[in-house]
Amino acid sequence: MFVKPTQGHDDHGAGQFTWDDKTAEWYAAEYGDHISNDLTIVNIGLAPDDLLLDIGCGTGTAARLAAEICTAGKVIGIDPTAAMIRIAWEETDENYTNLKFMVGCAEKIPLADQSVTIATTINSLHHWEDYKKGLVEVVRVLRPDGSFIIVNDIVDGDTFGHGYGPLEKPVHIISILEQAEFIDISLEKYNKEGAGIYLIRSKKP
Repeated sequence: MFVKPTQGHDDHGAGQFTWDDKTAEWYAAEYGDHISNDLTIVNIGLAPDDLLLDIGCGTGTAARLAAEICTAGKVIGIDPTAAMIRIAWEETDENYTNLKFMVGCAEKIPLADQSVTIATTINSLHHWEDYKKGLVEVVRVLRPDGSFIIVNDIVDGDTFGHGYGPLEKPVHIISILEQAEFIDISLEKYNKEGAGIYLIRSKKP
């Protein structure tokens, strides 16, 4: 998510926002099918048997795209906003038998240890209440050699457009991943239809 409804404060300075039913409906209409979802899923190299977790899945667009690839695996989308999960289910038809949506946050992922092969967070890391706890949880749920993908829109030059702080630029994200001992970290850029994303890959330490 890259919009700013009701702003509060947190430890990384990017701001936290209150997402109620009305805000969720507005977000779904304005940004639910943003090109960043497609750019992410087509470029992360998913395999049919991957088990993917999308953290901060919003209306579920990226999760549905992933489920169309992971036909022998499973895709789980979590979001702390119940209204987002409701909308995600409403926009998902019965053919997506390998897809599930759940209310949940990065700081307390509702999955068992080593249960997924890849975790993604698309335009949502800056909304995590405590990214350090969230990274610990990502490590917990990833299988050995599992991948963690962080994606943000290219908004203002080389920044993510979410204000100052430790999540402001790609170099800052790489730094926090290094501090959390993730390995094989790389930065990529992708563009389509006038929009672009930074895609940061890493592996479970």
